[in-house]
Amino acid sequence: MYRLLDCITQEHHYGLVAVAAFICVVGSALSVHMSTRLTEWTGKRRLVQLPLASLITGATIWSTHFIGMLAYEPGYDHGYEPVLTGVSLVVAVLGSLVANLGLAFARDNVAPVLAGAVFGMTVAAMHYTGMRAYLLPGEIEWSLGTVVSSVLLGTVLGAGSYALIVMRLGGVPGRVWPTLVMVCAICLMHFTGMSAIDIRLDSSFEVPPKTISDTAMALLIFAVTAVILLIAMSSASIEVNMEGETREQLNHAALHDPLTGMPNRMSLNHKLENLQDFLREDETARIAIMTIDLNLFKEINDLHGHSAGDAVLSRVAVRLASQQGEGEFLARVGGDEFVAIKQNFRRIEEVLTFAERLHAAIIEPIDLDEISLRVGASIGVATTLEDGRQPEELLHKSDVAMYRAKSEPSSPICLFNEEMDRRSQDKTQLVYDLRRAVENSEFELYYQLQNELKSLAPVGFEVLLRWNHPTRGRVSPVEFIPVAEETGLIREIGRWVLHEACREAAQWDHPYSIAVNVAPQQLVQPSFVEDVMDILMETGLAAPRLELEITEASIIDDQAHTLKVMHKLKTVGIRIAMDDFGTGYSSLAMLQTFPFDKIKIDRSFVQDVHKDAQRAAIVRSTLLLGAALNIPVLAEGVEVEDELHFLRGERCASVQGYFFGKPMNREDMRRIACNPPLNGTESVA
Repeated sequence: MYRLLDCITQEHHYGLVAVAAFICVVGSALSVHMSTRLTEWTGKRRLVQLPLASLITGATIWSTHFIGMLAYEPGYDHGYEPVLTGVSLVVAVLGSLVANLGLAFARDNVAPVLAGAVFGMTVAAMHYTGMRAYLLPGEIEWSLGTVVSSVLLGTVLGAGSYALIVMRLGGVPGRVWPTLVMVCAICLMHFTGMSAIDIRLDSSFEVPPKTISDTAMALLIFAVTAVILLIAMSSASIEVNMEGETREQLNHAALHDPLTGMPNRMSLNHKLENLQDFLREDETARIAIMTIDLNLFKEINDLHGHSAGDAVLSRVAVRLASQQGEGEFLARVGGDEFVAIKQNFRRIEEVLTFAERLHAAIIEPIDLDEISLRVGASIGVATTLEDGRQPEELLHKSDVAMYRAKSEPSSPICLFNEEMDRRSQDKTQLVYDLRRAVENSEFELYYQLQNELKSLAPVGFEVLLRWNHPTRGRVSPVEFIPVAEETGLIREIGRWVLHEACREAAQWDHPYSIAVNVAPQQLVQPSFVEDVMDILMETGLAAPRLELEITEASIIDDQAHTLKVMHKLKTVGIRIAMDDFGTGYSSLAMLQTFPFDKIKIDRSFVQDVHKDAQRAAIVRSTLLLGAALNIPVLAEGVEVEDELHFLRGERCASVQGYFFGKPMNREDMRRIACNPPLNGTESVA
């Protein structure tokens, strides 16, 4: 230790030692940076980085050594042998390449430590090769123990440096600690190695004339170091700039919608967080949040294709952006849903004016090639004036107001109020209760008679769903069926209805048919046909007794799939009826394409058919169409005898309605199904 301190303090020029230390610190920092990248990158990028990192590391070792040698003052003439001086640089670079290869392609925790040990031994190999190039008038004697200590010191510290690199400490420590240990590995190895020498002067030894002088060596070292460090710094600068640009691009992509270029939902979330701080810091600050949903957009996609839909969204986005002013923000947060925010307004009229500008911009005709399209917009508005000061809550309330605007086409812009909130909460509670209704056996089936018109004898029953809520009592299907369809709960509920109806019908003494309504969401289920087959097998009901009623809405969205499902069902004998015939816009085409076994005329056409000439014409046309296609027709909603007489005169096949009694519970139904009457007169009575 004393010899090491004496070597540093008594035999070296302090200024050049400081320069060597500076070069070592800068080079080590760059080496650590480049080596860290080797552990993070893959493919061609890593292969390009590998030789550059090795060159920088090797040059750092070499430059530190020879600047240290220039700082060494033996007190007599000396020089450097050119070939070995060059070889020492090659040793430093190649050794660093081997070490970096081990670091870059390490597959476990041991490999980086071994790579670091190779780095330490490279420092030692370069040092002692360089010392062989050091010429002076005498002989250098080595202290073997100190030499071994220097090699071990470099190896251990080198292993520690590389181990710290792969630990990825992150931030400043992740760069500082590996750099510091690498500097120690190079410097301590060098000065420990220098303390191992003892020079014995001998006049018989002469320094060859073709050696590199200190001045020339200094110029060479600084030229090599400057070039290599300049390359390294330029590379690091380019890398940092490229990463910065890439990071900006990724950040922009993460925060913006790729189709329209508008801020997306993530960007909106950031905006809401900032608004939260803004409102907290300024109690007088005001914001308004508007949720915007396009109307008729689905129809554009269905009729003209998704490319037209994308073009419409892009045009709408441009128009909305053109209306954006200071203190205003716009984002696309869903397929055809946008959110607008306005800050620092004084009166609610300013907010409504902004909403009206947005609405007016959206509803202008959109010209695409040879077609001109129109979309509408429903806008819900919530503000801090009356609706709270939590941005997330305001967003939710504006969404609630938007759905109210959507349900009232005459009022496309709707301000939130507490009544809407109450309805929204009621709907949420209804959804929760619906999820539990099947489990708690709250549903009940009612049965409505279907009668042959000629004899008035029963031919079957249509099942109707009723919900007996534990606290609200009887809930109307008009209230809960749309919610079940909207949330997808209709799938589970529909399966329960089908199972219970088939199980009940299988127990009847008379083989009446059982008609069950099927929702569109059920038909699109991949397992729907299999579920129906399983239910028939489990309950033992004959397939021809089951009649599934579907509406045009079930068919329009995916005609090919629905047609495939219907053919599979009919293959096993299940009958298919078109329900609510006449209420859609494509009924005639449907009858030509799909294999229906029955047409059910909607009750809206049957009511007062004997009084209303227009309704009578529609019913007659439907009956003629059914006769031409050989499809039986059932009329729904028959309530008075005059309607019955009209239908009998037009040769309708069967009827159902209150004329034959209201829907029956299971007990009342069983009096007919399990003890069938002898004729139609008794059943009607």
